[in-house]
Amino acid sequence: MRIILIATFMLVAWCNGVAQQSTVHCQSTSEKQDYDWVLHYFVIAGFHALPAPSVDISMLYHHIKQHPNRWKTVCNFLIHNDLSKLPLGVKVLSDKVFVNVQEYTTRDPGVQHLEAHRKYIDFQYVVSGRELMGSGKLADAKDVVPYNSKKDAGNYTLPIFPYYVATPEYFFVFFPSQVHLTNIQFGDKALVRKLVFKVMYK
Repeated sequence: MRIILIATFMLVAWCNGVAQQSTVHCQSTSEKQDYDWVLHYFVIAGFHALPAPSVDISMLYHHIKQHPNRWKTVCNFLIHNDLSKLPLGVKVLSDKVFVNVQEYTTRDPGVQHLEAHRKYIDFQYVVSGRELMGSGKLADAKDVVPYNSKKDAGNYTLPIFPYYVATPEYFFVFFPSQVHLTNIQFGDKALVRKLVFKVMYK
């Protein structure tokens, strides 16, 4: 996995495997245990993508523990469908979870604003293609478009934040405490098929 820092526009090698990713990503025994548990949870369900480095593993671990039915719904959808052939659009999976199947061409990096949500967690998985996803802490961001409860979204800016390369090898999770920016091209423009699950936070 490679991290692109906006401040330097340099691409840095991050890790080359599950063992390295676990070691680098986790700074304590507790975080390592949470990472292993989360990884095991998805693998046992039959979904073999890895958590991206931007995923707050501790928050994901605790949310799965608190709301197991919501995450079981996500996993069941991922493993019991041909993700390459799903019809585009929104599908309601339960009263707490829905998914939006998208296809688009990645866009140039520019002045796009990051977004954040309050009611729902974003679980994003690139089925095919690749793109850049950026994220940072909401607490560090500047509000540029006030939060709209009907859209469950607000827009923000951050002077510096990391981008991560999103491919079918990884899944991304954005909690309400995180701002994020997606759909950005990595190298040449690419056609991307992506699933965006909305999982109710509370």
